[in-house]
Amino acid sequence: MTGDLRRLTLEQIRAFVSVAERQSFTGAARSQMRTQTAITRQIRSAEDILGVRLVLRTRGHVEGLTEAGTRLLPFARKILATVEDAWSSLERPSVRGKIRIGIMDDIDVTWLLRIVTRFKAMHPDCDVSAVSDFSVHLERRLERRDIDVAIIKRLVTDASPAPGITVRREPLVWAAGPGFRWDHDRPLPLVVFHESCIYRQHVLTRLDEQKIPHRIAYEGLSYAHVRSAVFAGIGISALAESQLEVGGLQRLGNIGGVALKALDPVEIVMCVVSGREHPALSAFIRETANHML
Repeated sequence: MTGDLRRLTLEQIRAFVSVAERQSFTGAARSQMRTQTAITRQIRSAEDILGVRLVLRTRGHVEGLTEAGTRLLPFARKILATVEDAWSSLERPSVRGKIRIGIMDDIDVTWLLRIVTRFKAMHPDCDVSAVSDFSVHLERRLERRDIDVAIIKRLVTDASPAPGITVRREPLVWAAGPGFRWDHDRPLPLVVFHESCIYRQHVLTRLDEQKIPHRIAYEGLSYAHVRSAVFAGIGISALAESQLEVGGLQRLGNIGGVALKALDPVEIVMCVVSGREHPALSAFIRETANHML
């Protein structure tokens, strides 16, 4: 790099990290509550200051990071995390207590794990433990009071809203790997999660409603395995829209000349055990909601 890294602003660093993590200017703009033009301008300004390109793009679409961008990314993340932690530590005193967290295991939760790690760094006297499981299993753990907080996913339907704090909502979409082709003489191959996943039955119901013959070609127990199977072309699946922005997968509107019926949106909800309130738990709920909203 020929420029001076010290001249970069926090806004430029935030824009770069957001684009790098979402592999999309549109996704980065949405997450930062900025326009796509503003995000693009921040990236260009950063590249001008450093004298190198950070993001590979073609006609506005992100193709990936350059070598310089790849080297800069981990340091940019550390800068943002350090600034955030420093500010939070000044705003809120450290708390004590024990918190048991349940985290869904059927979407990419890298961003969520960072929130948990950040909370532990801000409150070193707080005993934080976490367990990952399917959303339906976490709800049962919460009912048994085995955990204090469950961060789960739910389909958004017309039914009465379920209890919990909704911290994110987005479309659930049909997804396929690059170049996926369906032989119409055979049932449509599906990549699904374990039977406990709420996406699974929703997908099967939608295809049954359209009388599209289908079969389960791959059944996975983790988000990484399901995503890899879809990318490899084993079958199609249903994923939250943001998961496509990571790169490599395509959104399907129709298949074999048949328009696929839209799926219900999905939301991430934070549910808290009843009757167990203490400062550490309250701080975690508040700070997690602030970061996720």
